[in-house]
Amino acid sequence: MIGVRSARLIFSSPTSGVRVTLFPMIHVGEPEFYRTTYADAQSHDVILLEGVRSPVVARITRSYRWIEGAKNLSGLVIQPRFPDSLSSARIVHADFSQQEFEEEWRKVSLWLRFAVSVLAPLVGLNRRWRSSRSQLAKTMSCEDQPSVADLLAISPETGALTQAILHARDQRLIERLGDELDAADGQSKDVAIIYGAAHMRAVVRELTSKRNFSLCGAEWRTIMNME
Repeated sequence: MIGVRSARLIFSSPTSGVRVTLFPMIHVGEPEFYRTTYADAQSHDVILLEGVRSPVVARITRSYRWIEGAKNLSGLVIQPRFPDSLSSARIVHADFSQQEFEEEWRKVSLWLRFAVSVLAPLVGLNRRWRSSRSQLAKTMSCEDQPSVADLLAISPETGALTQAILHARDQRLIERLGDELDAADGQSKDVAIIYGAAHMRAVVRELTSKRNFSLCGAEWRTIMNME
């Protein structure tokens, strides 16, 4: 293993003037990865961003936010907020509001919500004090199709959790992307999507299966080097 990379993907369609560039994100990486990604995205006309501001999300994300500053992970940072005040592109918040997310979260069983709240900081502390770059990298793999492990992890007990964190937010992203595609009406437009890598599977399915888009360009970008 030489590091963790993300594939910057460009999709176009013969029936649309819109080009869609996907920037699959991992929330811990080298500062240069985020600088390069954000500078690239700012050259687009529209940027679709993720982000849910909620105390629930703040508790869940302790699993990786507490990594920053760890001596054994020196040089890594948590994904910074997109500097939208410096961008000439139109910024679209393509994620849930706090109220919308917490409505989905309340559908998760009480015991599972409690378990996530307890385990998230424990995972964060373990990663902060014990993880190396190579150990952290092994948990970041995300392919364009679900792995066997992903499929085996599906269960009725965790279905509502996956719905709240992943699938419901996928649907909101698809809706916002659809708004941009439908509003173009044949006009040329470049759309950038900066979202967690796991959500990109739904975007690719929407573009290729329902919108007549195909991949027209790809570039590997390093998120994290091994030391």
